[in-house]
Amino acid sequence: MIRSVGYILLGLLAYGVFLVATVPAGQAFALFQPQLPQVRAAGLSGTAWSGEAAVLQIAGKNLERVDWRIKPWSALFGELEIDVALDDADLSGHATLGLKPDGAVRLSNVDLRLAASEFSDLFNTPVGLGGQFELQLQRAEFMGQKIQSAEGVVRWRRAAVTVPLVQPLGEFTARLSTTEGGIKARIKDDGGPLQLDGTAVLTPAGAYSFNGSVAVRDPQQQMLVQGVRALGRPAADGRVALQYSGSL
Repeated sequence: MIRSVGYILLGLLAYGVFLVATVPAGQAFALFQPQLPQVRAAGLSGTAWSGEAAVLQIAGKNLERVDWRIKPWSALFGELEIDVALDDADLSGHATLGLKPDGAVRLSNVDLRLAASEFSDLFNTPVGLGGQFELQLQRAEFMGQKIQSAEGVVRWRRAAVTVPLVQPLGEFTARLSTTEGGIKARIKDDGGPLQLDGTAVLTPAGAYSFNGSVAVRDPQQQMLVQGVRALGRPAADGRVALQYSGSL
């Protein structure tokens, strides 16, 4: 009897998976559209299980060629996993998105490349940024709009200021880890015109702090020297101490 019930439940589960696998992507998106007011999609193809959007608009930002594939069996372990691949000119790469019953969102196997100019627009920085950010994260977790944990590396390749004047800066690496106090980022330059060394901390509540120092390697780069001096008075070794804090 128990074995028969097991076979029946397995059959129902298989049938449910079959239904999800055959629902057209357009119909599935329309079903969830009321819960996703900031998301728009065009050129949907495939199914709810595995499909593609020619254009996906999130909060006014267009992303082209977005693919997804649901891992249905992950739901048996209390988390729905979705493999996502992006092939947009400004944002490309792949990641696994995990949705938990308590509303938490987990990212894993993240390998993304983001144009620095897009980062500049997103956070409305006072100067234009050039180059490319590379995110390689083993894991990260969000609750609502707050990031709770992160492990991995963020690199800023071919870093530069582009507005008001073009100034190459070099390359920088931030190594992320999660501590009791929050997410810690150990930031250091990888060579280039600008020396940077410091530590940033972001708490689960959204408070951040940064303590470090900055200096110019080549004193002949007068524009960069003036920019660093605007941040504070250099010490005897030419470094300017940096301390920032605030809330996101």
